[in-house]
Amino acid sequence: MDNQQTSIDPVRQAAKVAIVYGVVAFLWIALSDWLLQQWVADPERLTQLQTFKGWGFVIVTSLALFAIMLHFLRITARHVRRQDEQSRQLHGLGQFRESIIDNASIWINVLDPQSRITVWNKAAEQISGYRREEVFDNPAIWEWLYPDPDYRQEVMTKVTDILERGAEVKDFETCIRSRDGQEKFISWNSRRFFDENGHMIGSIAIGLDITERREMERELARLAASDSLTGLATRRELEKRFQEESARSLRYQNPLSLLMVDVDNFKQINDDFSHHVGDEVLRQLSGRLQRTVREVDHIGRYGGDELVILLPEMDAPEASAMAERIRRSVEADSLQCDGVDKPIKLTVSIGVASYPTHEQSPDNLFGLADRAMYLAKQSGRNCVRTAADSQAQGNSES
Repeated sequence: MDNQQTSIDPVRQAAKVAIVYGVVAFLWIALSDWLLQQWVADPERLTQLQTFKGWGFVIVTSLALFAIMLHFLRITARHVRRQDEQSRQLHGLGQFRESIIDNASIWINVLDPQSRITVWNKAAEQISGYRREEVFDNPAIWEWLYPDPDYRQEVMTKVTDILERGAEVKDFETCIRSRDGQEKFISWNSRRFFDENGHMIGSIAIGLDITERREMERELARLAASDSLTGLATRRELEKRFQEESARSLRYQNPLSLLMVDVDNFKQINDDFSHHVGDEVLRQLSGRLQRTVREVDHIGRYGGDELVILLPEMDAPEASAMAERIRRSVEADSLQCDGVDKPIKLTVSIGVASYPTHEQSPDNLFGLADRAMYLAKQSGRNCVRTAADSQAQGNSES
């Protein structure tokens, strides 16, 4: 509106001058002619006076026009000075604003309506590794930051929602790939912005690097899911993974097996050597089991000296063979613990339960494996027993 008003003012000023001039000229001519005709009867004298009247009109109107133009020019000069001052202030404010944006500790970038980057501050350079000269008006930056096509499309859909539909984004997290190949997590707040005439000129995005926070959260989650003594999964985490594997097993009709491993005479080890040695025995046994199982298997400390191994897509015969290999390995290699002069000979009793061989649903595998493990202990320890063995014993006793 200010620009329109500035363009209209000169026209109005010129119109005012023309109107004033026309009115004064009409009144001067009409009144002066009438008065002269009333006062002067001599034609020659009248002609002479009319000549003087004309020159007088020129002089008076010239002086009037000079005064009017001087007044308008002074007003214009003051207006120009104010505009110059405002321009200097705005320029200084713009430089100040640009300095704040450029030196902010958070990522700030601006997109034009065609999703082209027009502002890329120093923090954006530091976090992404890409200089502003590389990203300005360069659509390849989206491929650099989001190399996976599907993920990139998801991000660009969000950008389109902001620019075209006016969506406001708060705490939208993305994972970018920086120039050096590192993955970094950024939390975004973004919205459109407009010029003084209300026209949308782009969007501004503010990104907070939360990579360290995410890594800390992952580490805390890992610690919460890991047994502090052995580093194995906790009982709660193991049960969570069991539910996931059970659902997958039912969905795809794949076998699922579970081993319940108990250290034989573990109380005697604690009594003979101390609880510190008992803890060391559990740590070393846990490490040995971790090196024995497959990458897809899950192993956790179920409680005390009981360890559980979850074997996805492994049937009963394979699980029994795995259990026997573990039993023999533990029996064959004694453990050397600090503070103990001689190696500690260790044996384990293992119970095996499998779906669907031993049970129509995987939900009861823990109970079946636990009963099979106690049967192994009743059978003299250092052996493997299956859920079928415990079921057969139960049938014979009944």
